[in-house]
Amino acid sequence: MQYLELLKSLCNAFGPPGFEDDVRTLIRQQVIRLVDRIEEDAIGNLTAWKEGKSERVVMLDAHTDEVGILISHVDEKGFLRFAPLGGWDVRLFPGARIKLLGKGGFVYGTIGFAPPHLTKLEEHSKAIPAENLAIDVGVSSKQEAFDLGIQPGTPGLLDGDFIELPNGRLLGKAFDDRAGCMVAIAVLQQLKGKKLPFTLAVNFATSEELGLRGAKVAAFRIEPTIALVLESTTAGDFPGVAEYQSPCKLGAGVAITVADRTMVTSPRMLRFLQETAQKHNVPYQLKQPLFGGTNAGEIHLSRSGVLTGVLAAPARYIHGPSTIIDQKDLESQIALTLAALEEIPGKLF
Repeated sequence: MQYLELLKSLCNAFGPPGFEDDVRTLIRQQVIRLVDRIEEDAIGNLTAWKEGKSERVVMLDAHTDEVGILISHVDEKGFLRFAPLGGWDVRLFPGARIKLLGKGGFVYGTIGFAPPHLTKLEEHSKAIPAENLAIDVGVSSKQEAFDLGIQPGTPGLLDGDFIELPNGRLLGKAFDDRAGCMVAIAVLQQLKGKKLPFTLAVNFATSEELGLRGAKVAAFRIEPTIALVLESTTAGDFPGVAEYQSPCKLGAGVAITVADRTMVTSPRMLRFLQETAQKHNVPYQLKQPLFGGTNAGEIHLSRSGVLTGVLAAPARYIHGPSTIIDQKDLESQIALTLAALEEIPGKLF
């Protein structure tokens, strides 16, 4: 895939909600020569503007944050308590490797847990609440932790390497939603030098994982007529998940959202996206309702309402450090986004 190295850089960047500076820096470097202007608002949304023949605005949105953690307490022996940032499955925490952003740089550790030798048999199958877990970074006192730049409020994440798997599949962290950010950048690269019949605002939103906060602010400021949200979404095509419980699957194309917990897609938009995919021979699938939610939930309610659709890359084991996606789905996500931008003036304006 043409954009593989870009995706790797974005996924490896550190960016829990509210701490996405590294991600925004990477994105700014990629898009600064592709757009007319870039603006960053007070809470951390980065918006790249491509002026068109009309002031009517079409918005693309992808969020820059990933699920993370926040240190809440440092005890006298240097063990760290933490609070989850975003929608974690607490079963992932025990034994996970942690990357923290201390004041002097990154600090690494693990979420400790009692081994089976020290626990009762009936405890082995129980999920441990996050508040009962602690991070071990190898220090022996509170002062040593402070010397590493760790204190309450220090952000962190579960770390995971970016690895290429067989059959064009990729393993790593933060595909939700650095894959969407990559798609947005790829679209801008494809549009370089072209004058669009509308103004395009590509928003890289902060803090989606904390309740769609960045998109709410950005949509109010941008005032789009139409919006497309570029996301990753839950694929359930693996053992233990019934087909009717699987929102979508890997390798079947970009997933178009019918409805989720934050928005019912307008029939007009849904029909437009399907017809556009068929016209341009782009593989696609319909994401089964009602799973998850995206920035579309806030964008479509902004001001007097915004005609909004969601194009997502299916991802197995989402919201974890070992997510798997398929490059073919990303390619179809790019292709359908470009095709939709081409068809919008004649079909939706």
